[in-house]
Amino acid sequence: MKNKHNAHNLLLLLALAACAPLSAQAAEKAPPAPGQSFTECRHCPAMLVIPAGSFLMGSPKNEAERRENEPQHRVTLSRPFALATTPVTWEQWEACVRDNWCEGALIDEALKLNPDGKPNANYRDYGRGTRPAVGMSWYDAQHYVGWLNWKIGADDRYRLPSEAEYEYAARAGTTTAFPWGDTLDFNHGNFGLRGHERGGFAEGRDVWVNETSPVASFPPNAWGLYDMHGNIFEWTQDCYEEDYAHAPTDGSASTEGNCANRVFRSGTFTSNPYMQRSARRGAPYPATTRGRDYLGFRVAKSLE
Repeated sequence: MKNKHNAHNLLLLLALAACAPLSAQAAEKAPPAPGQSFTECRHCPAMLVIPAGSFLMGSPKNEAERRENEPQHRVTLSRPFALATTPVTWEQWEACVRDNWCEGALIDEALKLNPDGKPNANYRDYGRGTRPAVGMSWYDAQHYVGWLNWKIGADDRYRLPSEAEYEYAARAGTTTAFPWGDTLDFNHGNFGLRGHERGGFAEGRDVWVNETSPVASFPPNAWGLYDMHGNIFEWTQDCYEEDYAHAPTDGSASTEGNCANRVFRSGTFTSNPYMQRSARRGAPYPATTRGRDYLGFRVAKSLE
């Protein structure tokens, strides 16, 4: 009887051991809930789950400094997605460089040139580490998201955010010109001059003049995202179309219009107030544009 009892216990333990990995796998596949954050590797960006929802994309006609390429239209995102809490930093970019997926020296060389290709006598490195990585073309950003997918063994999960996803997340449920109100507030970001000119400026919590600030130097928005306004422009996935005529209403990226040029969002440390607004669409650059010391990106991820 004793041997039979021991054999029964052994079979029970083996059955439990066999079930344990399946339970762990099931837990790993469960998608995080809106508001939760996660990081999938040592140098991967911290991601935040953005809830599904509906919003009016663009600006109302009475918004100060609005532009004609911001017509309002309803966009409904039926599924949550994840967005990096900050722009990609130099630390994160350099990890991609070490794995031979991303450019290192060529980006540094491009940053030392003016847009006309001549040496920039005023060039200076704003600092690396947790400062936002800048100077990357849209194609360089695509190499980075490819590296992230390779790191986690996924197929096209990481990507650039769509223009609609960016504005939806930047607004974080608000309808004003900026998520904190209708007036630029230097306690919320690294911004430029107050007028129509461009240039560095410091006030309040913003103590950086004519340079990037380390990411997350200012309070996050209501959904927990940093630097959605100011510091640097950020590439999105979308092709540029002036009037949103074929803009998807489900939050996906537009594949219509001029796909040689890609849209960027946010404002920069030298941008004036009109450029910092939630609805503002970056004057599109060719996707090949490299060397802009005010242009970087953050990543999004499609959830299971």
